[in-house]
Amino acid sequence: MNSLTVKILTGLLSVLIITTIGSQIYSALTERHDTEEAVLVTINEDIAFKGVIIRDEKVVTYDGGGVLDYTYSDGSKISVGNTIASVYSSEDAVTAKNKIKILESEIAALERAQNPGTTNYVQPETLKSKIDKEYKELLSYSFQDNFSEFAKTREDMSLVMNIYNIVTKTEQSYDERISQLQAKVKELEEQTSGSGKTITADETGYFVSYADGYESELTMENASQLTDKDIQKVIDQPSKDAPNAIGKMFSDYSCRIAGIMENDKRITEGAWLRMTLSTTKNIYDVQVESVKPCEDDENKVVVVLSCDRLDEALVESRVQSAELIFDEYQGLKVPRSAIRFQGDQKGVYVILGKDVTFKKINVIYEGDDYVLSENTSNEDYLLLYDQILLEVVSDEDVQQSRSDSNAVTSG
Repeated sequence: MNSLTVKILTGLLSVLIITTIGSQIYSALTERHDTEEAVLVTINEDIAFKGVIIRDEKVVTYDGGGVLDYTYSDGSKISVGNTIASVYSSEDAVTAKNKIKILESEIAALERAQNPGTTNYVQPETLKSKIDKEYKELLSYSFQDNFSEFAKTREDMSLVMNIYNIVTKTEQSYDERISQLQAKVKELEEQTSGSGKTITADETGYFVSYADGYESELTMENASQLTDKDIQKVIDQPSKDAPNAIGKMFSDYSCRIAGIMENDKRITEGAWLRMTLSTTKNIYDVQVESVKPCEDDENKVVVVLSCDRLDEALVESRVQSAELIFDEYQGLKVPRSAIRFQGDQKGVYVILGKDVTFKKINVIYEGDDYVLSENTSNEDYLLLYDQILLEVVSDEDVQQSRSDSNAVTSG
């Protein structure tokens, strides 16, 4: 074959290739379809709102002078005659009293650490193992910002280390240290002289060390009668003047939470939901007591929830930032307009090249104008990155797609 023939054949082959590519480009440009890619979407439709905490509360008053030092943390249950607070002459006296508590605790720990009843029956290896374990717990609580457990574990670890020092003869005795601490306690006690008046509870119940002026206005009985304006007023002004109030008591640990939120079909009377507060990781089971429309906004409702649980977070303030927690869904997003039916099968048409195929969908979540289909590897169902046809597809389109596919295969 001479060089001229080779050149001619090469030229013809190039023209053929260019024609084929051009034909494909033209076909692609003239046969575009309206499609949407199947992508993975996560839906989490939690509902945030401002919650007004409501209980049947009684204000505790004190009209004397001095500085109060409360005996119990907020939300603690106390009995009749228990000391709610001690009255001191100054802030310095309160500080001295709190330092005395810390020193007395340290003295008790040192006395226990060198008690023969403690040291004679324990092995160093056991103590070392416990120290290692508590050290790891300290690190864990530190990362979790769990300060209460951190403090408790640190105290326990200190005791074990003191016992270990006695058992291994690193320390012969803590008597000298105990004497020094006892002398410091006596010095501090002089700073608290003249104090000692106490305020006691006149009934059994749960105590909170503040009052906000709404104690008589917001009750369990009238909670469901509150309007959106009533609730918004409390949210805008969460506390009012409460003369001589040093706290409040309530007899029942249950409460109601009133809030204004978007109307949602998942919030119905009698339904059990889950709620969390911005100040804690705790999750609370709440029941919907009532749902009624707002006076000025038809898209919002006043919701009253009941909660049979009590902790420090729930009594921290009258108004709380809260959130209703709902399940999280992850699936392939499918426009409602693209959903088609083949017999009793629900699905969509997808296109790959010129091939049009019906694929089933398994709906796991329904939005307003879309649904989520389960993300699966089953070829009969919609797959991630499939091109969903949004336009109407006829049986002829599918048959033509199959004919074109068969023709290409035959060729």
